[in-house]
Formats: sequence, structure tokens, C-alpha cells
Amino acid sequence: MNGQSLDQREKALWSPAPAPFEGPAVALEPCAEDGPLPDGARTFSLDSADWEMIDGGTVAERTDPAIPWEGALKARIPNTVHTILYENGVIPDPLFAKNDKLARENSYKTWWFRREFDFDEDFADPRLCFDGVCYNAVFWLNGHFLGGHIGMFGGPEYPVGGLLRKHNVLIVKVEDAPADPRPYSAYADHDEGWKYGVVVNCVYGWHYACIPSRGIWAPVCIRETPRLVAERPFFVTSDYRSGRLTVCIKLTGAGRGRVRIRIRPHNFAGEGRQFAAEFSAQVDAAMLRYTFTVDNARLWWPNGYGEQPLYEAAVAVEPEDDLPQVFHEVIGIREIAMQPLPQGPREDLYNWTLTVNGRPLFVKGTNWCTTDALLRFPEERYDRFLSLAKAQNLQFLRAWGGGMPESDYFYRRCDELGLMVAQEWPTCWDSQKLQPIEALTETALIHTVRLRNHPSLVQWAGGNESAQADGPAMDALARIAFELDGTRPFHRTSPYGGSLHSYSTFWEMEEMDAALNLRAPFIGEFGMASCPNRESVYRYIPEEERTLWDPEAKTAFNYHTPRFNEFRWPEEYNDMDHLLRRAVEFGEIRSLDDFIFGTQMAQSTAVRHTLEAARADWPQATGICYYKLTDVYPACSWSTVDYYGVPKTSYYVLQQAYAPLHAMLVIRSIDAAQSYPVVLLDDNGDVAAKPCEVVVRFFDGALRLVRQEAYTARSSGAVTPVGEIRLPAQEAALAPLLIHIQLRVDGAVRDDTFYWQNYREKPGCLRTLPAARLEARPLDGGRVEVVNTGFVPAAGVLVECPEHDTSFTCSDGMFWLDAGESRTLAVSHTEGLRLSAWNVPPALY
Repeated sequence: MNGQSLDQREKALWSPAPAPFEGPAVALEPCAEDGPLPDGARTFSLDSADWEMIDGGTVAERTDPAIPWEGALKARIPNTVHTILYENGVIPDPLFAKNDKLARENSYKTWWFRREFDFDEDFADPRLCFDGVCYNAVFWLNGHFLGGHIGMFGGPEYPVGGLLRKHNVLIVKVEDAPADPRPYSAYADHDEGWKYGVVVNCVYGWHYACIPSRGIWAPVCIRETPRLVAERPFFVTSDYRSGRLTVCIKLTGAGRGRVRIRIRPHNFAGEGRQFAAEFSAQVDAAMLRYTFTVDNARLWWPNGYGEQPLYEAAVAVEPEDDLPQVFHEVIGIREIAMQPLPQGPREDLYNWTLTVNGRPLFVKGTNWCTTDALLRFPEERYDRFLSLAKAQNLQFLRAWGGGMPESDYFYRRCDELGLMVAQEWPTCWDSQKLQPIEALTETALIHTVRLRNHPSLVQWAGGNESAQADGPAMDALARIAFELDGTRPFHRTSPYGGSLHSYSTFWEMEEMDAALNLRAPFIGEFGMASCPNRESVYRYIPEEERTLWDPEAKTAFNYHTPRFNEFRWPEEYNDMDHLLRRAVEFGEIRSLDDFIFGTQMAQSTAVRHTLEAARADWPQATGICYYKLTDVYPACSWSTVDYYGVPKTSYYVLQQAYAPLHAMLVIRSIDAAQSYPVVLLDDNGDVAAKPCEVVVRFFDGALRLVRQEAYTARSSGAVTPVGEIRLPAQEAALAPLLIHIQLRVDGAVRDDTFYWQNYREKPGCLRTLPAARLEARPLDGGRVEVVNTGFVPAAGVLVECPEHDTSFTCSDGMFWLDAGESRTLAVSHTEGLRLSAWNVPPALY
């Protein structure tokens, strides 16, 4: 060991050029605003429903204006081929039953797109710009061949000043590529072609959906271009304590002029400031750097650690005798840094301790996966999933390499909600060694500049689960991260350098305890798959399957599993075998409802104890990301919120495990132990120096209280050991053994959770507890009071709203309610509620 971290060693290996902010900067002082900022270079959008789409045909046929496109479909762009076909009624819903096969067949055709438009603008040096065409495309404007392009995530751009007319015809040909289909059966397929392209690879059938993307899926426009081109400015927090910022503006071309910078509050009240400077760019590529101070700066913090104040930053680059460019950014003032573990830096470990504004934080995270196989991303869909992420007490989303560089709206909402993001580039399993390096580096170049101003973005990574994570492409991705940003760490892949991924309890079918004992400085992926709720399942299976239960049948239900229930691994195990392995420990599976209960309980159990134990291991453990929050396709999967936006039981269990103020037991086995460490977690010091009482109660299968222990403690930081409970052997052998733990501060309950142990000794015992009774009483202000009117505790109380399940929210779920006890919950709907518990059958109120 030489006292260096892996971060330092790798940066020295890559030897990047200086970051944009590394160089002399001109210090600016506030000045009076001198009139409005100019409009800047203009844009003419070509997004509309006036496109046409057709398959097949020769170049001569499709580019000859005299030959009509017989049978062409109306197409709304941006969109994928499959969505256009579905909207025109050509194919049925690709998400339903086994219809993905009908959609998939259309991935292996050549598709043509045409847009006729009038253009009478006097743009200076107009350029035709595509933000995303998947995947291999060729372009014509008014009969003139423009060129070809591969890559899904940006480009190409073409100068079209000499080609534009009053009336114009734009034609795009999208080829059948990349493609290497390898079907499992007549319906199930996976396509290895993604390894030879730069695409959203999770729609190629290695899990859930095999509908390889095709089409013009992102915006198209004509942009006016000045002679002196300014790159999107980069704002850097130079000193969070004083509010000192540096703005970096890369210029291409020579010229003189001025820069005006205006900073004003975006989501809070306050005054704005202007800063201005003259510039002279004497070479073709120059970097302007300006530094200035925001008075009384308000700092951006992750969810749970403070507020998320944001600032509007407008930058006008105004050359003499040329078009001005005006950029509008929303930024946050904050500093991200990575520090070593307490033992100091190690050359084989990344620095894993995340600090925000100088404060070390344990990272409570999840994996974020692309939310639709057809690439439909309306804002309300992002709002649903990201608001649920915040409510689950999440702070960190790993936008993993199976997906895409996430959208502007995604990052804008993460900025507002305090959700930090690690953005991986679209590579998996060392695919960077096969993918076209030009398309991969173009993706990183475009999106690094696009995303680097977001305060929520805290890390770059080369991709997902690459064993070597090396080669020329990985080297290029690393240098791009340092040379275009330099304020965030770059990790080759995950897992790497001290992080861990594990699916031993699912794919390898090991005992549940294997998941409960995972330990690492940072756990990047682990989890357990489960079935969505019944109402969600009914959305994607035929009606005749609703009462059918046959895990071996070739049904749509069994098909909507990670590998279509067709791929057998290891040995002869299919997806239903993997799902049932842990589910049967919660009772006999004779129906869909049994399967839902068993798989969701298995998921809750396999994940929550590992999350809690990692938090209790701080600072040796620095963070954890369960797999996963979201789905790309409706299926039995690892998500805690299903494709339609409906939380599973596990969502609420993990919400409790991630609570900022939480009393917990360290549990390393699903079988009861004779001793349990009791720990108080206090992320923010909310109860520092306050007397706290932790009450732990044990119940048997008849819901009789068999033991109660109370501990007094004072929070001494993020993690405070409170004590250790020791059980006699006969009590530890009770099946089931239910454990309720409550934190009281100044006599008020501040946290409440419960555990289940020894359940597999009597499979089904959690659903045969003595019956309780629940009532729901609507209150004003979007609240409902849930009351246990029975004589025994209600275990696992859930409040749902079947008619509005895709939009319903409830502040708590899967909780314990003593006999005679009530709990007031914040809910989005107060009518049509369904109450249930393990020992209370579902009933509507």
C-alpha cells in the first residue's frame, strides 16, 4: 500500500487533460442589470404528428417525390416504431399477454420516415439536429443525401443552409440493426445484437422484454448557428462555504464580445444578481472562466438532510457582429467529494465515503431502471416514480448501464427532490469491448455536457457488471468524465473497487440468510424478485387466466417473468422455480393471491434486514442500493414499485428500513437468534441529547406478549448502539416469533416497525394469526384514521385504493397496530380504501 486510493491510481493511469475549471479565472463583482438578455439563436421544431412511416421499399422509391408512399401510417415524432404501430392499431398492446412477439417482429424491418414542412425563417447557418434515432439511420433533405449515423443517444447534425426551401421534404431510413436474435421458443426471444450497438439494452430480452428499439425516438429540429459557437456553460461550486461559483464557457471560433451572467433564486424568494465581462477569443478553441460569489448562498442537500434550494442561471454570450447565444440553467450550490474508509485510502478500493458540503453521509439508495420498453416517458410518469422514491426515504439512484443517459426532466425532478444520481453509460458485461467506440464516446461527450450542471448528479460510471471494465472505450469514457467535468468521481463499473453485487438467494437459490449477511463498503445491487399486486397482474394477462394457477403452463402470467419462464438456469430451474423457492416458505401456493403474498414477503424479508445492517455498520459500510425501484415492462421482477406505478408490500417495508430516525434490530438470520443488537439510527441528529426509549416486544403465534424489554439511550451520532436483547432458548424457538420495536422521544412515538422470525418452521403461520378488526375513518386534509377495533394486534396493516392504485399514495404501510390503537395516515384518496392485514381479510371502506 502506498497511501493512494484506487481513484488516485486510476486517474494517474488515464492521465486526463485538465478539467474545464482548472485554469485561471476572471473574478467578477455584481453589476447593475443593463436591459433584457437577447433571445439568442433560434430553433425550429420538427416534432409533430405530421410525419409518415412505412416499411420496406428501395432508396429510389422512397426518396423520389413523384412516388407516393402507399399505405404509410401517420406518425407522431418523437416516438418508436412500435408505439406508432400500436397507436395506429396495427399491432395490439405490446405489454399485454405475449404480444411482445408481434411488436418484436417489427424491429427486424427497414423503416422509412418522412416529414414535409414549410420553412421561411432567415436562420444564419441552419443545422438539422437529431437528438436520438435508433439505431442505424440514413438521412435525405429535399432529395439530397446528408449522410448516415449509428448510435441512439444523440446526433447527427447536418448543415442545411444551402438545401432548405420554402417547402421541404425530410426523409429518414432506419435499418434493422443492431440485431442478433436467439429465440428460446416460439414466443420468447433474446437478442444479442445490443452488444454491437449503443442502445437501451434492457429491451433486448435478457430480462422481461425483447422489443429492440427502432425509430426517431427523441426530438428533431433546425437550429441557428453562430460563427463563434459557445458550448453549454459549466457551473462549478468552488467554495460552498462562501457561495463562490466558477462558470466555464468553451468557445469554438475566434471573436470579441461580452458575457452577461444572471443568477436568481428558482424555488425560493430572493434577489438576483448580474455579473458581466468582456472577452476576446483569439484562437479557434478557448475556455472562458469567471468566478463570482452568490451572497447568502443557500446550499443544496440530499433528501432527508436539508432543503433543495435551486438557482436560475442565465448566460448570454454576445459576440460583436455575430448571433448571441443564451443559455438557461437551473443549478444548485453544493460540493460533492469522496473520502476513504476510516482505515485510510487503499490502492484496491475506491474512496466510498460520500461527503456533501463537507458532511459524510451514509447513502440510502436503489437502482433506477428505464421505465418503459417502448421509450414512452411522459413527465407524469417520472413524477410518479420519483415522488415515490423520495417518500421511501431514498437519497440515491443508480441509473444503471442497462438503460440510458436519463432525460432532462428526470434530472430536473431529482434536483428538486434531493435524489442523488450515479449515471452509468449504456454498457453491460464488458460490452464496451464490442460496441462501436465512436458511438459510445459520442454518447458520453453529448450527455456529460448536458447533465453536468445538475446538483443531483454525483457520479459517473462506465457501465454495469463488467468483469474487466477495461480497454480503449473504458479509457475514453474515463477521460471524458475528467476532461469535461472533473468534479465527480468516475468508476469503471459496479461492482468494482470495493462494491458488491449479489443475487445468491434468487439465481443461485441459496438460503435467505445469504442475503441477510451481505457486507461490503458499498453494496451496489442485491434483491429478490416478486409478483405485482393482483390489479396490476390483471392488466397484462387475459381474463381467462385470472383463476388459473399452474406454474408450469405456457401462460401469459408465467411468461411475464425475468426470462419468460423459458431459460433454465442453473441446471433445470426456470423463473417460476426461482420465485417459488422462497415463496413457499410463507405458505402453500395454490392461487395467484398466495403467490403474490409469498413472493412479496420473501422480497421484503431478503432486502430489509440487509439495508438495516448496512446502516448499522456505518462508517465501515458507506451505502447500499437495493435492486430495484422501477420496471421496464410489467412482470414479476425485483422492483418495489411495479411497471404501472403501484407499490408492493416491500416498498413500505423498505421505507421503514430507510427512515432517517429509526430503531432497529440487527438480524442476520430468518431464524430467531438468542441475542439481538439494538441500534438507534439518527441520520440528522434529530434526537441528539434527548432522552430516548426503545421498547422491544416479542409475540408468539397466538399474538400473546411473551417478552418486553425497554432501553434508554441518547443519540450519539448517526449510529448509536442501545443494547442487546437475550432470549431464552424456548422463546427463540417460537414459530412464528413476531418482534415489535418502537422509539419514543419525550413520550411521543417517533418510529415503529416489526419483524417476523421462524416463519418457515410453520409455512403459512403468518396468515393464521388470531383475527383482528380494522376500520377506516376519513378525516379532513387528505388524512384517514385506521383503528384496530379488535382484541389482538393487527400485523402487516396495508391501506390501498384499488380504483386509483396507479396514483394512490399513503404515508405508511405494512405496520403493526395494537388492539384499540389508531394511526392517522396522509393519503391521496380517502374513498374506496381497502384495508387488510395478515390477520384481517381485505375490506373496502
